[in-house]
Amino acid sequence: MPSLSELHRPPRLGPASERLTDRQRALLDELEAIVVEEGFAHLTVGELAARLRCSRRTLYELAPTKDELVLVVLDRRLRHTARLARDHVVELDDPADKIDAFLIRSGLRPTTLRFAEDVAVSPATKRLFSDHYRFAMATLQEILHEGMERGRVRPVNSLVVAEIIDAALERLQDPDVLRATGLSFFEMADELSALVRFGLIIDPDRPPAHSPNALPKRSAKRPASTRGSSRGA
Repeated sequence: MPSLSELHRPPRLGPASERLTDRQRALLDELEAIVVEEGFAHLTVGELAARLRCSRRTLYELAPTKDELVLVVLDRRLRHTARLARDHVVELDDPADKIDAFLIRSGLRPTTLRFAEDVAVSPATKRLFSDHYRFAMATLQEILHEGMERGRVRPVNSLVVAEIIDAALERLQDPDVLRATGLSFFEMADELSALVRFGLIIDPDRPPAHSPNALPKRSAKRPASTRGSSRGA
């Protein structure tokens, strides 16, 4: 019987990896670096072909339009980073470490402000991310179930917890939040992971909740409030 996460695995976009030539793999790697760092709304196939020193036809062999090419590139990135996170989780024993690894290492979220802005106004890209988020949250549910069975995670409704974490991660990728905090998405995900660990993990050595030393020590730099912030801030 397929696992919960396998039931939520999104369909692959573009050619399967084994059908790609070495040159096509290299082009997709370069395209990913451009898209993630610079965003994609302003890019054209002609500009990309010039920067990659290839023909437009070469890019059209990967996808028939620029928008579809971007989706292929992002789907490939999401699959790769999620696979790395899952492989890392398998190597860990402590459920708390598994939660940390999955939230921080999966790389599922936009990593730069420009990229986040473009994702926010692209319905197709948002749907792609949403499909992969469903898969990621199903994987997180499996981690929580394992932790509860081993007595390391407090008894919770894993679906509710996964939905809350998913909503929090979606908020943290909002361009306004990135501007207001001055933090990267991964820095904020690290803060969220600490909060999740404190709330869910059963640790017999942890001080009582009323103790001033109960919360895990974090960096002195804290996210600033977004109340009253504006897009142009």
